[in-house]
Amino acid sequence: MRCFVISPIGQPGSEAREHADDVFECIIEPALKDAAVDGRRADHIKDVGRITRQMYDDILTSDFCIALLHGFNPNVFYEVAVAHGAGIPVILLMQAGHDPPFDLKDERVFHYSLGARAIHRRENVRGLIEMIDSVRRLNGSRVVPFNPELTPLGAGTADLGYALRPETNARADHWLQLVRGARKRLYLGGIAFAGWRGIQGMKETLGTTASSGCEVRVLTMDLHNPAFATMLNPDVVAGSAAGQATRAEETRSWFRAALGGAATAEVRSIKNGMLFQQIIVCDGEMLISPYLYTADTGFSPRLDIKERSPAFQVFLREFEDLWKSNAPS
Repeated sequence: MRCFVISPIGQPGSEAREHADDVFECIIEPALKDAAVDGRRADHIKDVGRITRQMYDDILTSDFCIALLHGFNPNVFYEVAVAHGAGIPVILLMQAGHDPPFDLKDERVFHYSLGARAIHRRENVRGLIEMIDSVRRLNGSRVVPFNPELTPLGAGTADLGYALRPETNARADHWLQLVRGARKRLYLGGIAFAGWRGIQGMKETLGTTASSGCEVRVLTMDLHNPAFATMLNPDVVAGSAAGQATRAEETRSWFRAALGGAATAEVRSIKNGMLFQQIIVCDGEMLISPYLYTADTGFSPRLDIKERSPAFQVFLREFEDLWKSNAPS
């Protein structure tokens, strides 16, 4: 892991510089070393002509930052704002007996003491390591604290908890690989998944995944659900609503046969409620395709959501609530 230390620097010999050096050398540096984290401060940058640019590059590319708020230096607060805008976790350091400004009161704050006893007992170092461990448990998640819906500054697809695909359509081997890769759970929620019946080897792959102990749930629309017919646009979907309902029932029978009665696998139909999107959950990843009246599901945009994204739990709850609402009576 890499850490950038946001700190007031001050002139050599000034109170601000002496305090910043004491905190860095007695608390931050030993904690980073013990936590196996590579860290540096702005004055450690050797290329003097590029200090400002390099400093912001370091903030945006670090796994997290530690910010010393002593003296309420405006440059420090500006750099913290840059880190927050980029979704970079920040550990705030305040001297014991002082509190951060109101806007930062809910952030990670570590109160340190520069007393001889606290330094000797390494109380500060141990406490800061615990804060670093809490950041490590985020597994690289980047969230803008003042608005989680914002895309973090400078973030690429790999840094985010989701990716947007232009359409759902994928080759058969994509779906086969997804089912083969499921270890803990495979949830399928949609109108019918009738297209899966035509994928060569899918029936056997589903059976293998179910027999491995993976929890498999299939949830599709019931022909008696009054919402079923209204979901179908006759200008987009071939055949009548009755024909599509029969197709959905036949597909459920196909799924039951494919799963082979495995103890951890079950197929249910949606008689209560309705789906507004196709939901596929494979362990810690989720594929969401909104149902559009104007397009076949295969040509809807698709969100690929990782478990660390807040949206993951939202759609997982949607599936689980529909699953419970349609339990066999």
